[in-house]
Amino acid sequence: MFQPAAPLLAAAEWLFGTFGPFLIPATLFALGLVGYLLLYALERSRTDDWFVEDE
Repeated sequence: MFQPAAPLLAAAEWLFGTFGPFLIPATLFALGLVGYLLLYALERSRTDDWFVEDE
């Protein structure tokens, strides 16, 4: 019987065995960077909607 999670578990074990405890902060940093870029892109796309020119 084929277990689809087996290759993922093997890859996770290899990554943690290779990089050890450094993997956790690096992953959190990468996720935070992606979240920040997403929020920045949303803010940039909505700036024109909120801008009011004085006439």
